Amino acid sequence: MTKKIPKVMACVTSLGLAVAWLTTTGMAGDKANYSGKYSMQAGKATRGSASVPTLEVIQNQESIEITRVEDGKRTSNKYPLDGSEGNYKSPGGVLGKCKAQLKSKYLVLESVVVSRPDASAPPVRVHTKEQWQLSADFNTLTVKSDVDFPDFPDELSRVTGAYGSGTQKYIRTANP
Repeated sequence: MTKKIPKVMACVTSLGLAVAWLTTTGMAGDKANYSGKYSMQAGKATRGSASVPTLEVIQNQESIEITRVEDGKRTSNKYPLDGSEGNYKSPGGVLGKCKAQLKSKYLVLESVVVSRPDASAPPVRVHTKEQWQLSADFNTLTVKSDVDFPDFPDELSRVTGAYGSGTQKYIRTANP
């Protein structure tokens, strides 16, 4: 009986260390923690951008705050994680609403803004949905973006939305 106690203690200690590691890496409960700083992969600057875009992310139980930095301009938004909508401001300054949802392998961010492409044109809603996924080593963030226009007919929405849609990869440059 006394020989089993050290084995049980070693097993309990190992389990405790494993749980602590999973908690600190953000994998507890199979939900990743996206907090950190990211830089778009080298050579992948967006059209017309003089610098490589970066992301600064702060995540907690209630929300995820994302600051996008491009050409020295910072745009910050706080996305609620409880299903409610938060206030959103596009990089161009257009106001709207946003929300986020953590799934087992993904973070889904959605925003809707109302824009007027022309002063005489009726307002148009622009819906952006991003699916974020961290690599197994937590160092690469893949962001898949889809843009659509709910007020346009489906075919026209898909064609015009394709311009803002795509996939970008970011490299983690700092942990929180």
